[in-house]
Amino acid sequence: MGILIEKGTVITLGKEIKVIQDGAVYIEGNAIKEVGKIEEVKSKVQSPKAKVIDAKGKIVMPGLINTHHHLYSTFARGMAIPGEPAKNFVEILEKLWWPLDKTLNKEDIYYSALIPLIECVRNGTTTIIDHHESQAYQLGGLDELEKAAKEIGIRSCLCLGISDRYDKGKEGLKESERFLKKVQSPKSKVQSQDNLISGMVGLHASFTVNDDTVEKAVELARKYDVGIHVHCAEDKADEEDSVKKYGKRVVERFKDKGVLGPKSILVHGVHLDGKEMDILKETETNLVHNPESNMNNAVGWADVLKMLEKGVMVGLGTDGMSSDMLSQMRCAYLIARNERKDPRVAFMEAPKMLLENNPEIVSQVASFGKLGEISVGSLADVILIDYLPPTPLNENNFLGHLIFGLVDATIDTTIVNGKILMKNKSLVGINEEKITAKSRELAQKLWSRF
Repeated sequence: MGILIEKGTVITLGKEIKVIQDGAVYIEGNAIKEVGKIEEVKSKVQSPKAKVIDAKGKIVMPGLINTHHHLYSTFARGMAIPGEPAKNFVEILEKLWWPLDKTLNKEDIYYSALIPLIECVRNGTTTIIDHHESQAYQLGGLDELEKAAKEIGIRSCLCLGISDRYDKGKEGLKESERFLKKVQSPKSKVQSQDNLISGMVGLHASFTVNDDTVEKAVELARKYDVGIHVHCAEDKADEEDSVKKYGKRVVERFKDKGVLGPKSILVHGVHLDGKEMDILKETETNLVHNPESNMNNAVGWADVLKMLEKGVMVGLGTDGMSSDMLSQMRCAYLIARNERKDPRVAFMEAPKMLLENNPEIVSQVASFGKLGEISVGSLADVILIDYLPPTPLNENNFLGHLIFGLVDATIDTTIVNGKILMKNKSLVGINEEKITAKSRELAQKLWSRF
């Protein structure tokens, strides 16, 4: 039985944005079969038993994509950190994130993933690329993320941030290969709920991995035909460490070691210089901007406008700060204007990172299928947003409505892979109260261990 979404304002996105008033979208299985005016779509629909969703007063558009998330960060929410507050980025890692990921156990990983995945549903984020850290529980850790992603229903590309902290690099490589072998097996693909799960090889950052680990990670990525997902120049300390140890900046080191390429993702890039940006362009390497996280950690602003001008593929992520991609997009818009001291910039670039580049990045690093547009043959990842435009809405002014209106609107319905995960703002088949109660219980125990 298909799903017929009717009477909404359909925003197709894709290469040629169309705004269809009184539009309809017909979904069959996990794909979009028809899109257009109501009468046109209904005349082509063959299933009289289709589930009908009334989208009157709502925007119908493709699900949003987060190209850098940290599901494991959930239990840091509200946690008191002992001692003096961290005064720089390295101390933030040493006082919070590294002790946290060294304390997580198997059950913690699973429940800390469920919470932000539910928040993805509520915020219309239908696909994520996640970067995991759990030094105390690496072997089997990615299975817990996979289980959570399948339970909630969010399309997910997963990896473990391999690190030589605590002499755990070899174990991280072992877990990465085990997981990639599993998700790429024919049996796994049949059982993966129509290709909801994919994988990459993760590295934590240049300053926490030695040459041997980087080389082995690259070998592993090539063996399974995937890319590398790694933090890069988030703080000056990363660049300083690379120059001191290897006589070259981070991107130069990664280029020499074979890390870069169209299937790889470098995250942050706050302290890249012009030469490093040129290398990203030459190697067709993706970079993901995380403005809220960068402001939170006080590490600076990544000059993504310059990168985009150079032709670098720049996407947008949250770095675990939230699962709300629309607010992240507006943050990218505002901080770019503030940093450049120029009110003429970022109106096109910030939405482009979210709506155009994120789907392109996912298409390069994961083999899911066509995402990020409402068109015949695209995967049925669709969201409905409550929005009654106070001014005319069309193809020419959609971005103005996106930045100043839709960003504050409420997600009403979230559909992933043709499955309704939330309808009329109510989660479908997800017991959020039970999950959050268990999460609080586990978080309290983790805080005691921490």
